[in-house]
Amino acid sequence: MESKNLKIYCITSKKINYLENLKLDIIVGGSYSKSEDMPKNWLLDNVNINISKKNKNFGSLTSIYWIWKNELKNYNDNTWFGISHYRRFWLKENYDKIITLNNLNNNLLNYISNQYLDYDAFVPSAQNLTGYKFMKLLKKSPKNVLKDPLIFFDKNKHNINLHFDMFHLHGGLEKAASVMDKEQKNDFLDYITTQTELFSPFSIFILKKEKFHELCKSTFEWISNCENIFDTNKLHGHGQTRLFDFLAERYFSFWIKKNTNHKVSPFVFFDPKINTSLIIQ
Repeated sequence: MESKNLKIYCITSKKINYLENLKLDIIVGGSYSKSEDMPKNWLLDNVNINISKKNKNFGSLTSIYWIWKNELKNYNDNTWFGISHYRRFWLKENYDKIITLNNLNNNLLNYISNQYLDYDAFVPSAQNLTGYKFMKLLKKSPKNVLKDPLIFFDKNKHNINLHFDMFHLHGGLEKAASVMDKEQKNDFLDYITTQTELFSPFSIFILKKEKFHELCKSTFEWISNCENIFDTNKLHGHGQTRLFDFLAERYFSFWIKKNTNHKVSPFVFFDPKINTSLIIQ
């Protein structure tokens, strides 16, 4: 839906009834493989310039790519572009403390106010990655523990790289960094191996048009290189299959923090099955 200076897209992989009533542009990821009919006003990522067929390993990236290639050109340079997901929604400033299906629409962010126009980006609050329990570390990251037993005792070692090793692919981030140019590689490796509280997750963000373009150009050039070094046939399970989506999730956070004047903005995690929400500031 239109607003003064902001376009927010909501990515979904399936038809969810309550999304039809929201004042957002809904885009269906991996549309090429969907057999069910979607509402006529929803966007499909398998038309025009697209990489929809890569959705299995790319996840939300196929929708972000589609927005970049097909939507940006239709709006002026003063437009902001936001990414949200079917359970995560950006909130306006004076949002209600309790959000349900009945008031969700009224609490959605729909413009960037004048006082924030000097920012380039809005991101969710950073995730604290420290404090894993002994058994969790032993179960999820035995290779890391064997290499450096201090991981058990030193929370400063609970960094972005360890988190990726635990929940996605061991050595995956460092391998992906190998196809970056030298300066970018050094900065990215420093980011993933030293930061414990600077990872803004979920691949949701709001950027000025120019910055959105720059982020996508940099991200998809890197991901294209990553495709040459990872064998997708060897990726299994939820944590690995969408490998390129998870790589980009870390890169988005890194790039935005390095290249923009950004501000943390609140969003709500909404579970439509039980009509409950969790506001994250």
